[in-house]
Amino acid sequence: MSLSDELQAHIQAFPGQVGVWLEHLSSGETFAHQPQRPFLAASTIKLPMLCYALATRADLSQNIPIKPEVVALGSGVLKDLSPGLVLPLRDLLTLMIVLSDNTATNVVLDHWGHKEPFNAYYRAQGWSQTHVAGMLSLPEDRPDPRRLPGDAAKTSAQDLGRLLKALWRGELLPPDATKTALDILSRQQFTAFLRYLLADLDDLEERTTPIRLYSKSGEIRCCRHDTGILARGEQALSITVLTETETDPRFHPDHPATLLIGRIAEVAYRYWLAG
Repeated sequence: MSLSDELQAHIQAFPGQVGVWLEHLSSGETFAHQPQRPFLAASTIKLPMLCYALATRADLSQNIPIKPEVVALGSGVLKDLSPGLVLPLRDLLTLMIVLSDNTATNVVLDHWGHKEPFNAYYRAQGWSQTHVAGMLSLPEDRPDPRRLPGDAAKTSAQDLGRLLKALWRGELLPPDATKTALDILSRQQFTAFLRYLLADLDDLEERTTPIRLYSKSGEIRCCRHDTGILARGEQALSITVLTETETDPRFHPDHPATLLIGRIAEVAYRYWLAG
């Protein structure tokens, strides 16, 4: 069975919509399924946000206060820490990616004046389906006044795949910013890509595996996503899997979308990197 046949079998068995973009970053071989379909981005929107922040060449050592009005619900730890905290921008970007901290994300958004400069950057890069709507996960009694009713962050598998390719090749950011972005992405603590591979997050951190991973996941009730670069030796592939289903709204490790993301990563790894 070919790579395409295996991947299509897994996709067709999934009870919902799937967007996939896979690319071997040396050979240029690709696989795509609904690559331009827009999906609710969930926390994958934090990946292009990271790229914009680093593209501005801002001083990553500058200290930024955590304003009460940007403290968010959902993922992260800043919401549970003492008020009045001040953190370097580098730490906020790290929390935004590594722990998917919604409050850190809102601090970053607020620091650059809200959504407009981010969306302008995405358009300039040609990421036509990628859009940030405003502050993330604010409580109902403290909504974002600049977020349009019904608006939500969106992206596509192809947009994220193109971002990853440009980042890996050093075409998106200056060399030092590229290194910073990949370093932060390598510390990700949430991923489904490793589920069926012979490595886990401890192996990656301790460098006891030849596999390297630079990724950003995202999940909300109806969506489970993962996007990143999976590498082994001199070979690397970009892999993005976006899903949408109403079958199971719970957050648990055996969600059908989580299993699908893991299976797609395993197939891609076996065909393109394992040898």
